Amino acid sequence: MASNIVAITGAAGYLGRLTRRHLSRPSRQLKLLDIADMGPAGERETLIRSSLTDADAVARLVTDADVVVHLAADLSVDDWAGVLASNLEGTYNVYEAARAAGVKRIVFASSHHIAGMYPSRVVTDTLAPHRPDSLYGLSKGFGEDLGQYYWDKFGLESVALRIGSARPAPIDPRERYTWLSEPDYCRLIDACLTAPRVGFTPVWGVSANDGVWWDNRHAAHLGFAPQDNAGDHMPAPAPLDAAAERLLVYQGGKRSLYRLAESADERLA
Repeated sequence: MASNIVAITGAAGYLGRLTRRHLSRPSRQLKLLDIADMGPAGERETLIRSSLTDADAVARLVTDADVVVHLAADLSVDDWAGVLASNLEGTYNVYEAARAAGVKRIVFASSHHIAGMYPSRVVTDTLAPHRPDSLYGLSKGFGEDLGQYYWDKFGLESVALRIGSARPAPIDPRERYTWLSEPDYCRLIDACLTAPRVGFTPVWGVSANDGVWWDNRHAAHLGFAPQDNAGDHMPAPAPLDAAAERLLVYQGGKRSLYRLAESADERLA
């Protein structure tokens, strides 16, 4: 689909900066929003410094856009006020403004924490019920439901990126399975922008790691083909101590264990 004008929320964050660099080209206009400083505007860039809770600012962002890449979020585990404002109200503002402006597609940064309470031994596809590990993961379920709702009601397409551990290189044993490389992230963004028709599609944002926990068979129509493998960037697996083993029990890692009562742990294991 045409993507001559792309709006990006969360443009000052790690993935926002990566997306901005990757999508920048002479033939494309970028419209960028963040509450934080985004640096100087490029020749074909418009910067809007604002919170997602400012519906008027969000409306200015998406006006005339072909696609919105919605990356902004509050990452808190249990701060309800921040999650409510940014991840629920803010995401609603993005979808509603996009609908009103006639945007064709939204690429929504969901998270693997939407399924963080699944045991790591369970291979999880995109049709499996949500099992969020935190208020952050719970809010991503709300965002995916918004995507489904706006597709069913208004024909606004969206792809929900269930992003794993996105960083330049994997840093711990868990990321042997959850790592998403920068090149694979860019391949995923390209697939989301160029797929002819997506309806509402969740997709796991993960590289082609050995033993990966997530199955993208239901998102094959996007054409996303990751090429990197965390195992190529890490030493051979070694015996782990008890604390490291604990972080591999659930797919959400630390977020899964936060405030997890012993009785709940036994029930969910």
